[in-house]
Amino acid sequence: MVKATQYVALVIALLNEKALCFLQRPPSYNFKYQTRTPLPSISKLYVSSSSSPPSLKPQESVSQRQEVAKEALMKLLARQQKEVKETEELIKNLEIDMANDDLFATNNNFTNAVKAPSIASSILAGFDYGFVSRSEGCRFENVDDVNNQLFEGYGPPANILSLGSQQFMRNLNAIKGEYKDEDDLELTPKQKYMRKELKKLKLNSTAIWEREKSRGPLVAPLIIKVPYLVLCYLLDVVFEGKSVPARFYLLETVARMPYFSYIAMLQLYETLGFWRRSKDVKRVHFAEEWNEYHHLMIMESLGGDQKWWVRFFAQHSAIAYYIVLSILFAISPSLSYKFSELLETHAVDTYGQFIDENESLLKELPPSLAAIEYYSIGIADSMHGEYQTSAIAAGLDIRKSGTNMTSLYDVFVAIRSDEGDHVGR
Repeated sequence: MVKATQYVALVIALLNEKALCFLQRPPSYNFKYQTRTPLPSISKLYVSSSSSPPSLKPQESVSQRQEVAKEALMKLLARQQKEVKETEELIKNLEIDMANDDLFATNNNFTNAVKAPSIASSILAGFDYGFVSRSEGCRFENVDDVNNQLFEGYGPPANILSLGSQQFMRNLNAIKGEYKDEDDLELTPKQKYMRKELKKLKLNSTAIWEREKSRGPLVAPLIIKVPYLVLCYLLDVVFEGKSVPARFYLLETVARMPYFSYIAMLQLYETLGFWRRSKDVKRVHFAEEWNEYHHLMIMESLGGDQKWWVRFFAQHSAIAYYIVLSILFAISPSLSYKFSELLETHAVDTYGQFIDENESLLKELPPSLAAIEYYSIGIADSMHGEYQTSAIAAGLDIRKSGTNMTSLYDVFVAIRSDEGDHVGR
């Protein structure tokens, strides 16, 4: 009969492995499978009911399990204490001297924002450019709108036929230049001015390719090299001289698809019993998709989705990209990861060129509310650190761009850094 102490030891070992699975973050995968240090196996510590491992006595085995479990739980406690401390520091930074009335005299005062502490300066700098998202859902109105019922009327979506027909009619009206079902607010003089400034943003496609060439020759199988070059060429031709936020809207719409595809395929493999060693990878992929989603929201807040043809091109490209990646993953996961790596690297070069070309203008434009909501207000969200696998693997602190985000320049630097994290750069 198995002794009670052995049951206790086994439970401790199970808890230990669960804690280690939670604590041990994966290093940068760079969209390729890499060898990781394996987690401690319970089978190595398990005490059989009939015999003990020859080199370890039962009592010593129980003691060892307890020590390992304690060490794992102490690491978990240290992480939780660190997060609590960071949250307390954020709250402390938000305790602004209310006696300084001129700081709050004007809502979204971009000039006065620099007088406040770092987090508060970012929040105060947030600006509504007045664009209405052309997708269904809640519109983000204002950071300090405490009366905004964010989940009013919230519930599961309607069936796909109802949603599809509704969106089709809205886009059909958009082709005619009509948005009768939307009540656009009248723009303020400041919003009109900021929109004019946004139109001055530019992006040189030739310079982007020069950056790509500086990395060396493009090494990839033709099966993914050809579609990649075609996609980038279409981006350059279609959006050359047009709205830069619209180009980034398409880029971010497509950029979400790899992680959606990877999670779906890994889930399928787990369900079929093919492969169950990638739960930590799914966690990272979800964080990466969550990050790309907020990039997309930022581009919408800058007017990237206002043209119907931009949405049409972006949405259909994303669906096609998802299908291609899923098929590639089934044939060769490495090819699927490589395809996504090429696109993410192109995004790094694109944002880098954009920042260099428009540095002075971007520093004069305030960050959008969507950017502040994600990078500054949501700074305590642990998802910010999940996709920064290179920093985690090196034992470094994760980057928190929202602590001092007072211009669009800061926003796009943060986005460029995020894209670099996705490919381990």
